[in-house]
Amino acid sequence: MLRIIYISLLLTTYVSADIKIRKQNDLYCYDGDTCYVTYKGKNDKVRLLGLDTPEISNPKCEQEYALGIDARNFVNNLISEGVSIKFKTEYNRDFFGRILSYIIVDGENVSKKMVSNGLGVIYDRSNKKDWCE
Repeated sequence: MLRIIYISLLLTTYVSADIKIRKQNDLYCYDGDTCYVTYKGKNDKVRLLGLDTPEISNPKCEQEYALGIDARNFVNNLISEGVSIKFKTEYNRDFFGRILSYIIVDGENVSKKMVSNGLGVIYDRSNKKDWCE
C-alpha cells in the first residue's frame, strides 16, 4: 500500500530540472506572468499558472501599464534574491507557445505571492480583470 502511495506522489509532483531561469535584456521576466527560461538547451518562455497580471505590451490605460511594471519588478526581485528556483509543470503550452508552469522560489509559489501582494489576480479565462477601473 505504501508503495502505491509513493508511486502516486511521484506521478503527481511535477518539478522540473530541465527548465532553467535565464535573463534577457537584464530581466528574468518580461512581465508579471511571463518569464524567460532555457528548456532542453534552447531559449523559451514560461507562463505562470494560476496568475494574471496587468499588461505591459498592450495596456488599455496608463494605470495598467504602471501596475504591470510594478508586477514585473516584484517578480524579477523575487527571482534575483531567491536561492532556490524550481518549476512545477506538466510541460503543456499555451496559445503563444509558452510552457505553462508554476515557479517556486525558496519554497513559495510565485503566483500565490503575486496575488497576495495585490500585483495579480487568480487567472480566470472567462473573466479578465480590468486594471483601468
